[in-house]
Amino acid sequence: MRWTKEDGFTTIQYVVATAFSLLLFVMVANLLVDLYQRGAVRDALDEGVRTGVPASADAADCLARSRGVVESIASGSSLRVDSMTCRQEGDRVVANARISLRSWFPMLLPDWQIDLRASAHKEG
Repeated sequence: MRWTKEDGFTTIQYVVATAFSLLLFVMVANLLVDLYQRGAVRDALDEGVRTGVPASADAADCLARSRGVVESIASGSSLRVDSMTCRQEGDRVVANARISLRSWFPMLLPDWQIDLRASAHKEG
């Protein structure tokens, strides 16, 4: 068997290509986790608003339910709820949340800061 200068070069290319592929895979996984957490917070706001719709309920009920749902389905180290509010605006119950979704690779992708809102008409 005769050796040439280029023997072994394919191995380095393979290792680099595999590393980039794995990095891309992890970044897509991070995106999917972020989308899940954003959806979970949106669902929590919707649930809180539904809790605040009956005439006997108030904004505190809405806020307590929203926080409870977030803690049960989306608590984790990559989700930070910066603020969450519920209030009554005329005949509507409005819930707002500002969340931060931390990146798994902050040197490549920045954290996401998202404002979410849900509202519903209050029962008469």
